[in-house]
Amino acid sequence: MDTEIIIVKRPDGETERLQTVRLPDWECLEFFRPQPAEDPLPGLLRIYRQFIVPAFPWIFRQMVLVRMPERRQGPADGGLSDPEARLLAAAETLRKGLLLVRGEPRFRTEEARLLWKELEREGFLGTACGKLPFTQIIPVSENMGFLSESEDTARLKVNASFFIMDPFDCASPYDSVGTPFGLCVKNGEILSPPLYGREALLVRGSGRVSVEKPSLRDLVIGIGGKTFREGKNAEILTRPACRRTVRGKEAEAVVIGRKVIAVSSCGGLPVPAAGFVLRSPELAGISEGTEVRYHGQEDVIFGIQAGSSLLRDGVRSGGFLSPFYNVRGLRRTAFPPSLYPLNYEKDRAARIALGADKEGCPVLLWAEGAPKVGARKGVTSCGASLSETEEYCMTAGMVNAVNLDGGGSAQILLHGKRYLELSDRKEDGSEQERPVPLGLTVR
Repeated sequence: MDTEIIIVKRPDGETERLQTVRLPDWECLEFFRPQPAEDPLPGLLRIYRQFIVPAFPWIFRQMVLVRMPERRQGPADGGLSDPEARLLAAAETLRKGLLLVRGEPRFRTEEARLLWKELEREGFLGTACGKLPFTQIIPVSENMGFLSESEDTARLKVNASFFIMDPFDCASPYDSVGTPFGLCVKNGEILSPPLYGREALLVRGSGRVSVEKPSLRDLVIGIGGKTFREGKNAEILTRPACRRTVRGKEAEAVVIGRKVIAVSSCGGLPVPAAGFVLRSPELAGISEGTEVRYHGQEDVIFGIQAGSSLLRDGVRSGGFLSPFYNVRGLRRTAFPPSLYPLNYEKDRAARIALGADKEGCPVLLWAEGAPKVGARKGVTSCGASLSETEEYCMTAGMVNAVNLDGGGSAQILLHGKRYLELSDRKEDGSEQERPVPLGLTVR
């Protein structure tokens, strides 16, 4: 793998550092889950308290971040063996029995009080409070880890697609911070289904690389030995069009990734941010925890969906071609699936782009972000707008490219070495790696 560090002097006097990495082929690029961090909660609380809430305090609630690690027993277990199920159950207990008033807990049920005391004692919850006087319980998945601490022998590691991160993304009782979403395909196997009609980079066995908008509704969904397809024997309900399904006579299943999370024999289910609800009379008998399979991308050797696209057949996107929502538009939308900067041309951040050159070979680009502490004009990197990222991708020789998860998650490690700096910082200005649930690697 060849890598290059480039320093760009912008017309406005700012400086931007870039790293490009050229990979030998698409077959070597794989998805992986980082080794779970010992405790992702302190880092997430720092991000919420230091960056997210202070930026727009008037749109955030009184928030409780809670995690539920492996343990033998406790008031929130409810007999559940799956850690994620126990996490969601604990969050629901707090939702029903807890109010935060100026950051202080007020309990409506004894169950919530006991759970709060236990989790507080063990360091498994924390608060981050905005100006709104409403309480929000935010589950934090254990399936998050640091790229630098995983896959020690890997030749390359880079963060991948979007995951639930903002409080707004926790749109249903089934959503937890750290849940990845968006299409991921490897050798014809769909590891995660497409959502929200966003562009994806698809590499087919023929060698053709393209930027397309794959749809969940075009796939065949397999659950419990049965197959389902929109318009045939099933209906698919997703956000932002639908927040909650109507009650009726047909069975429904909440699906996130490749698992059934909840079922109902008569509808009325909340629609998750990181998944969808499947409605069909043939779902009768399907239980929670059942594995889900997807079919319809068997000719794709690699595919990833995040957003937005940057280049398509050598032409710059020039703006958002997929639905994204900003914080000022929340009242006009049912759900903001991952907030984006308001201005495509001007708003800068750390960026990761993945694309193909004219020969169809993979190329990675990291545009270093401005440090959140200690930024100096013309000295430290300023970050890149999405428009500027298009420009950098074209200069790097890409003809098709999509923007992956960026901001504090953005990083590339080659043989364990980071050539650029992370944008997230501690109070003393030192780098702070952000935990992520999914990465790309070359082993």
